Amino acid sequence: MTALPPQRVPLRPAGDDAAAGAPLIVRVELPGAGYDIVVGRGLLADLGELSRAVGAGAGLLVTDETVAGLYAEPCRRSLQEAGCQVALATVPPGETSKTLAVAERVYDACLDAHLDRGATIFALGGGVVGDLSGFVAGTFMRGIRLVQVPTTLLAQVDASVGGKTAVDLPRAKNVVGVFHQPSLVVIDVAVLQSLPEREFRGGLAEIVKHAAIADAEMLSFLQEQAASVLAREPALLRQLVARNCQIKAEVVQADPQEAGWRAVLNYGHTIGHSLERAAGEWDLGHGEAVAYGMVAEAQLAERLGLAEAGLAETLQGLLRALGLAEGRPQLDVGRAVEALRHDKKLQAGRLRLPLVPRPGEVVLREDVGLEALAETLTEAFA
Repeated sequence: MTALPPQRVPLRPAGDDAAAGAPLIVRVELPGAGYDIVVGRGLLADLGELSRAVGAGAGLLVTDETVAGLYAEPCRRSLQEAGCQVALATVPPGETSKTLAVAERVYDACLDAHLDRGATIFALGGGVVGDLSGFVAGTFMRGIRLVQVPTTLLAQVDASVGGKTAVDLPRAKNVVGVFHQPSLVVIDVAVLQSLPEREFRGGLAEIVKHAAIADAEMLSFLQEQAASVLAREPALLRQLVARNCQIKAEVVQADPQEAGWRAVLNYGHTIGHSLERAAGEWDLGHGEAVAYGMVAEAQLAERLGLAEAGLAETLQGLLRALGLAEGRPQLDVGRAVEALRHDKKLQAGRLRLPLVPRPGEVVLREDVGLEALAETLTEAFA
């Protein structure tokens, strides 16, 4: 395995032999909670060895019913061969599993498996499984070890890194949770081949977001390599996922408890979340909504003189090349504006809003009022 230097992992085009190779390691340095993110191809077979290396032992493998049929057995076999005996707990796929009721079922599975404070929760799945498992690991026995094994692109480049965990209440999302950093994140890019096309493209929105706020070189690379990215070229994905984890790690290290700077990761999400809530039966996915949100927030920044002209066009062109932000979503704009007014980040009529002056740079603004956001949303989608 290759430990990455402080500089970003090099980006090489598809077909370049140097793009392939051993797993890459991204280190997340936090006070008393540093851990590695290991990115490579075929790593599910090495899960046991990698987990034992960080002290993980017996525990519970948590996954959803869809992922279980694909990857639970290879993971259990690898863990058992390394001496880590694990029980299996499966939950229904989808956001409906991020509840206290489902968490209680996983707690019961922990008790049935006789887990103690030295045990490990292995989270195998997308963001829902990662959030739920992380919440359980952070609260069972007042906190036990967590190993994240993300299987969606969104979870690999975003949700599995940083220690944010939560479950939903009937009236609000992600309002009950804890910060609980993993001991290890194991990312096997080979599993991305099994993702449905729409879900894969949705994850690309977070990659574009990271490029927009922190990596102009990666933005240009994505423009040049869009077709190969969509073809899921494994060596290309290995580089991109590792580089995105580096960006997420840099932000998390600067703001582990989400006290301020970590809000830059919300780029595109303020308007994007309002679109998700207003899409109704049209079923706008998270990544799809964030893609539209980035374009709209870039348009807002241009109109306010905070961004260079052409930024929105640049982002929209890239997103469309990746199968995102195409056409105009069918939604209730009035409902979207109302969702903005109930954003949990709203304080005194204003939101802490990350804006991109130019590709690769981001600023946090607290002087953009709700009305300006609502006007942008109405102009872009009415």
